[in-house]
Amino acid sequence: MVAAVLRREDRLFATERGYGPWKDWWEFPGGKMESGEAPEEALKREIREELAAEIRVERLLRTIEWDYPDFHLTMHCYLCTLASDGLHLIEHEAAKWLDYTQLREVHWLPADEQLLPLLAAELLGTDAALSAFLEEEIIPRYAAFDKAHREDHARSVVQRALQMAAFYPVDRNMLYAAAACHDLGLAVDRKTHHLESGRIIREASRLREWFSPEQIGTIAEAAEDHRASSDHAPRSLYGRLVAEADRLIEPEQIIRRTVQFGLSHYPELEKEGHWQRTLEHLHEKYDYGGYLKLWIPESPNAAKLEALRQIIADQNALRAVFERIWEEEQCARG
Repeated sequence: MVAAVLRREDRLFATERGYGPWKDWWEFPGGKMESGEAPEEALKREIREELAAEIRVERLLRTIEWDYPDFHLTMHCYLCTLASDGLHLIEHEAAKWLDYTQLREVHWLPADEQLLPLLAAELLGTDAALSAFLEEEIIPRYAAFDKAHREDHARSVVQRALQMAAFYPVDRNMLYAAAACHDLGLAVDRKTHHLESGRIIREASRLREWFSPEQIGTIAEAAEDHRASSDHAPRSLYGRLVAEADRLIEPEQIIRRTVQFGLSHYPELEKEGHWQRTLEHLHEKYDYGGYLKLWIPESPNAAKLEALRQIIADQNALRAVFERIWEEEQCARG
């Protein structure tokens, strides 16, 4: 068998089976080699038949050996790019272009799933063995944490950190490790989890396979500093990247959380008191001259912070958002 891992920029193409006992499972497109056919030619033929497209076969990624209940599969998986415009689903039920954070959102066929750690390394530009360790042994630990800190959160922080790293001379493997491990301390204590994460990193013997003691120290410090505040800047560029990647500025969500915090901690206030508290907090923290600082100028948070500041500057617009959120929160609280 041959399979095409089609890449377009930072995304990979996956297809959903529309037939047979594995219907509705996801896979990389491809099929059987014919007698005497070279793998690359077989792959080009299969993609023409399945997707009506021409591809360039770049290189062999890995050969997967997998035992299904009724047969043994040998599947040669190649990294490919499109050589023609458009893809047309002829045999498959659906298809998606998936980025790093979305790779595990679909229900993969067991053999195809074996490729995911390697594909994470391809998309992130990191070491394949390190990726296998982080994706299979570290990030799955997040499944036991609260809803806001599950595996999708860890992978989002990884992706944002490495995207911002394109502007800086950093070791991508070190940054990947720091971002993947930054919240591990939640397994010990929520209040001091950043410090516990640093301890866990320093004690992780497997990391010594890729990093020197000095590098592990920097990785640990980056995790410890991911909760950095205005009076405690991260100690290194790695810490700044992880801290910024961990922070997601969404204007309405910030306003909602401000209202929710007030309702929980100042229940004695009337509505106008909550409005004034919301106004004061947003000005103090997020407005021009506020104490919130972006650690990385190229952060996607920059545009969102500017959007929030525009809302804050227009008190009528801010009041309208406050009124809607207030009513929604009152209904939610019964």
